[in-house]
Amino acid sequence: MEQQDDFVIPFRGLGTGIHRFHYAIDGSFFEELEYSEIQEGNLTVDLTMDRQERMLLLDFLIQGTVDVPCDRCLEDFSLEVDDHPRLIVKFGDAYEEEDDDIIVIPHEEHQIDVRQHIYEYILLSLPLRRVHPDDELGQSTCDPDMLSALERLQVHPPADGRWDALSGLRDEAEEEE
Repeated sequence: MEQQDDFVIPFRGLGTGIHRFHYAIDGSFFEELEYSEIQEGNLTVDLTMDRQERMLLLDFLIQGTVDVPCDRCLEDFSLEVDDHPRLIVKFGDAYEEEDDDIIVIPHEEHQIDVRQHIYEYILLSLPLRRVHPDDELGQSTCDPDMLSALERLQVHPPADGRWDALSGLRDEAEEEE
């Protein structure tokens, strides 16, 4: 699928100072990215760019939700995204990534594409373990059929009697408190 230039900022024509950009992110954003693990989302990105003589300071405000598969039951659910990353773009002789949030682009470059940076910031804002949240009673909201199938397939090792004595000690300590 052909990428649009909506996320390309031609900074050469902009004067020094603060410039603001607003992006609405939906499923089409993720479809255009190859190998995206997110297929759906509803986010807004407010980008504030401080154009200086020797660098660009890009402050992102990313808010909304993305649909991701649950690590436990594999059913999709919505996860909230709220992130405020900063990217520093310096001018130098060649492309270089100095740090996670500092990049160098050639002096002759006249624009920057923020699409990949936005996608990476969304991914980095998600938790490592993605599972359905519990309801107000503390019960899992995962697919009950999948949970029961997982319970049936779970292997329970035989009890080791050596630990029973330690359990008794723990129970006695709790009673004394």
